[in-house]
Amino acid sequence: MRSSDARPTNVAAAIAKGLVRSDRAHDRVEKVGDVLRLERKNGGDYWITFDGRELRQGMTLGEAEPLQPSFVTAMTAAGRR
Repeated sequence: MRSSDARPTNVAAAIAKGLVRSDRAHDRVEKVGDVLRLERKNGGDYWITFDGRELRQGMTLGEAEPLQPSFVTAMTAAGRR
């Protein structure tokens, strides 16, 4: 269980930046529990675990489907540029 002072890693932050830079998400990141939520430009949300190991998309975290590791790697790289 994470404490309330848990923070996203640099990897999670890079994924979020990559989603915004690639124009897939709006530039507003919200912390929800121990994940980051970004609103997708074409509906739904992206959900990024604080450790950056998983990126999901869906209307709610419970319904969200994991995205392919190659996409996560690409968004991480885009966010680090």
